[in-house]
Amino acid sequence: MPVDARISSALERKWKGTVVGYETTFTGQVTITPPLDQAEIDYLVAFAETRHEPRTTGPYALGYGDELEDNRGADPGKPGYWCKWEPTADGTAIAWNEHEKFYDADLWMAYLVDTFLKPGATVARELADRVPGRVYPPALDGFTFDHVVDGVIEAEGEWPDDRWRIEVRANTVYVVRLLTEPDRSGYPQTHYDDWTDEQRADYLARTRHNYVYLVRDGGLHEVGPADGTSFDPVPASE
Repeated sequence: MPVDARISSALERKWKGTVVGYETTFTGQVTITPPLDQAEIDYLVAFAETRHEPRTTGPYALGYGDELEDNRGADPGKPGYWCKWEPTADGTAIAWNEHEKFYDADLWMAYLVDTFLKPGATVARELADRVPGRVYPPALDGFTFDHVVDGVIEAEGEWPDDRWRIEVRANTVYVVRLLTEPDRSGYPQTHYDDWTDEQRADYLARTRHNYVYLVRDGGLHEVGPADGTSFDPVPASE
């Protein structure tokens, strides 16, 4: 299918109405060297089972009943409500736990690495100079903060050509996307076929194909085209 036809198909599905839920399937895992210890495994499994709302006890306490009463959203210091990356039983890898509707998976991967795993992680610094009033579960004292995360996880969403890949290279998280559409707020909120030729041409010119992003500080930062930056392109469907 030609690129412009694939984009038109994707836009048509996206603009038919509000999407209640969206499914993405993740295949593969990232390795952890050295493996996690039991305290780290247990805590990160519980972390994945916790709905992350603002809490009076801070961002690391995992119990329920301490949520802020006037809360109207997820913990602002985290990518969303649910992290669905879990360590394997032996602590040698992290993989998707196959729970449905995993959003911001790339941001969550970077959050885990930066907050709990790598040398100089956020929690390591905080344990040396604890934030007053913040609860640090005893399990965090068992964290070693000496891990290196590497690996590739393939992702495929419901929409046409929503295929992408998370690549973790020595604790640095990248995303390679087959198709990255520009911000649609500047375009008519109507069917793609009803746009002018100029609007369609502009949209296509600003659409990126097989582009690499660095995940950092809670967002995606442009790196460049996959070919030429030592990242394999994501293959397009026939």
